[in-house]
Amino acid sequence: MPTLPDSSDPSKSFNCREMLQKILDGEATTEQQQQFKIHMAECMPCYKGYELEMAIKMLLQKKCNGNGAPPDLIEKIKNQISQITPH
Repeated sequence: MPTLPDSSDPSKSFNCREMLQKILDGEATTEQQQQFKIHMAECMPCYKGYELEMAIKMLLQKKCNGNGAPPDLIEKIKNQISQITPH
């Protein structure tokens, strides 16, 4: 699985799934977001994964009236996605 260097600590790196999760959870720095955006331009599986995760997140927010989805539902969906996505 490809990795991305951690801009805050060059000795560390994240795999793409970890970085995607940090971005979706709002935990990624602006630099990390930029770095992943550049990576997605060259990596179609990461781009598709990002688009799918964002679509699911937006749908859940809309269907849950902005209250967020229950944590167990989020985990179940993530597990199902990880089983069908190779990256």
